Amino acid sequence: MSKLKPKRTKKYVPKPCVKPLGMRKALMMEMPGYVASLALGLPHFCEQHVYDLLSNADMTRRIAPAGHSILPIAHAMVLAIAEIQHRAQETGKTKSTADELAVLREGVGRTMDYLRTVPNVEISRAAAAALAEFDRLGCLRV
Repeated sequence: MSKLKPKRTKKYVPKPCVKPLGMRKALMMEMPGYVASLALGLPHFCEQHVYDLLSNADMTRRIAPAGHSILPIAHAMVLAIAEIQHRAQETGKTKSTADELAVLREGVGRTMDYLRTVPNVEISRAAAAALAEFDRLGCLRV
């Protein structure tokens, strides 16, 4: 009887890859913005929701070409978020007015529709640029 030694195998390590265009984890990308838009005007609306809405608008502004019709919508979202943040600093509570609510609710849907059409490479580049800016400045730009 011969003794068989178990065959040694290497540990599987997945290789990094770029996903084909149009394939992304939609749930991870879209859910924070939609949850934040649903929380608008409700008691559990918090600072994290504000940052989720801001990142949505900021990504759109970074990716959209000059003169695109989505840019005014993203800019209006950023201005509404700036007002919410300013009011939160003064009062200590994160609340939104009816006008801000309308701008943000409409804007999140429109910017998400736009971001779905953008190639993954552009989203990755915009995210890297935003992260580099955050590391350099220590805050999200408004």
